[in-house]
Amino acid sequence: MKEIAEIIFQNETILAVYKPPGLLSVPDRYEDDRPSVSQWLLPKHPTARPLHRIDFETSGVLLFCLDPDAFGWYSDQFENRIITKLYLAIVEGRCQQDEGLIDQPLFTQSNGKVIISHRGKPSQTQWKVQERFKNNTALEINPLTGRTHQIRVHLSSIGHPIVGDEVYGSAGPLFLSVLKGRKRFNLSKDAEMENPLMARTALHASKIRFIDYLSKEPILLECPLPKDMNVTLIKLRQYSSIQKRPI
Repeated sequence: MKEIAEIIFQNETILAVYKPPGLLSVPDRYEDDRPSVSQWLLPKHPTARPLHRIDFETSGVLLFCLDPDAFGWYSDQFENRIITKLYLAIVEGRCQQDEGLIDQPLFTQSNGKVIISHRGKPSQTQWKVQERFKNNTALEINPLTGRTHQIRVHLSSIGHPIVGDEVYGSAGPLFLSVLKGRKRFNLSKDAEMENPLMARTALHASKIRFIDYLSKEPILLECPLPKDMNVTLIKLRQYSSIQKRPI
């Protein structure tokens, strides 16, 4: 059953939504009939305006402003890097370093694909290892800038594309048969073919921290992992673990 969006926080000026994978943040400019979180919110919250976006396949927390007078306040926090966004990614390969900073300019081509180029805008991404596996790594990601496809391109540039992100270098979906080994894996009698553990880009917007418009106090919101990423991590720990370190 396909996941639906869910409101996880709301006050007088701001609203946070869990965006499931496979749903647009805002309407598509060319195909406005495709479902989006913005359209889902509109009937009950007609003043809601998106403050940022996350990719179609990415899950996690998404912020909307409810009060027109507060929109500039929250937008400035994004512009001035006051808002902190943390992501969890499952990447291909085992990271040898514990953490790092990727500082590479990003340029969006006419076909929509993003590349590293001196023509691009300055872009920085911090990453930290959360858990290592035989052929994968779970990373916590802090994008210091907010460029299109930034995390995906930057991680691919250091040889660790996100699992399932074939646009930026992934070998493809992750299958349980690969983790268990073909000799130990048995397809269920009712199945004609194996379904992947991760059939989409393994990226989740897990936390966001901002300063509230009215109280001027910091608010930290956390969004639990969706089922597919949670199951994938459980299977990685079960069949591919080299390091016991819970996320």
